[in-house]
Amino acid sequence: MRAALLPLALLPLLVGAQSWCPPGATWIHDHVDVMMDRYGITRVVYEGDSLVGGFMAQKLRETNVIAPWGSSDYTSFTVPVPILTRYADDIVYVWDWNNAFDTLMWFGASPGQYWSGPGMDDDPFNRITVLDTSTVSIGGIQLRQLIVQRGEWDWMPPDTLRERIGFSINYLNGWSWFITDQPWAGLRCYQDDQIAFSLVDDMDCGFTLSISTVMANMAPQPFPNPGTTHFTLSGVEGYLSPGPHTIALFDATGRMVLQQRTTDARPVIATEALPAGVYHITVRDEQGALMGATWVKE
Repeated sequence: MRAALLPLALLPLLVGAQSWCPPGATWIHDHVDVMMDRYGITRVVYEGDSLVGGFMAQKLRETNVIAPWGSSDYTSFTVPVPILTRYADDIVYVWDWNNAFDTLMWFGASPGQYWSGPGMDDDPFNRITVLDTSTVSIGGIQLRQLIVQRGEWDWMPPDTLRERIGFSINYLNGWSWFITDQPWAGLRCYQDDQIAFSLVDDMDCGFTLSISTVMANMAPQPFPNPGTTHFTLSGVEGYLSPGPHTIALFDATGRMVLQQRTTDARPVIATEALPAGVYHITVRDEQGALMGATWVKE
């Protein structure tokens, strides 16, 4: 659904908030690809403007830094085609697969209003529906904040959309929101020339640290490894938000074989029922931040 077809009910403009892509805008997302046996981070950097489809658009350049599960053999590659966005009337549009701009984020939406995922039909399962709105102060700048429901899927928790920063769980390209096997996971950090925002305890979040240091800090540690009947997972509390998180195990084919929801900072995972083999572990918090590790059952 094009946002131009939706009735606009705009919140008052907030002084001092450049709503999209100020100088230096940089996002870091988790990158977890169970099927391809890779984990890491995706860094997106605003690199300038260009005329696209008759509009002045912002070019967002994506670089992935990934390694095999349980490895520190990181490789980096930059996606040659940028994510293209434009901003008008409290709406961020993205250039979608139909070669047109469609709604990505609607900062001015009120509770009960909605838009559909970019390039998708106006179906209830493809909608982003606003549940609540507020303002939040980040770095002394007042930004609008929306709590949104992603489709009508029971397993999709609400997401938080912040002006300038974007979603906490959804990724920036938009078309991946409702596709379950996409590698992009929750936002870790955002910064620009005025503010720094983090959903993890590591406020640097790889903006200045070496990639290897950041990635080593992101990995939870299963013990014993190898193991047999159980393992204890440590290293979770420093990098995920406080509160419930969900632990999932995937076998070598990418099939989920175990899922456990817990608030324990050092959870014990029972594995008696699992056959011997190599398992990939993901740990996700309520804000969408994701960590990964590899465990071997003997």
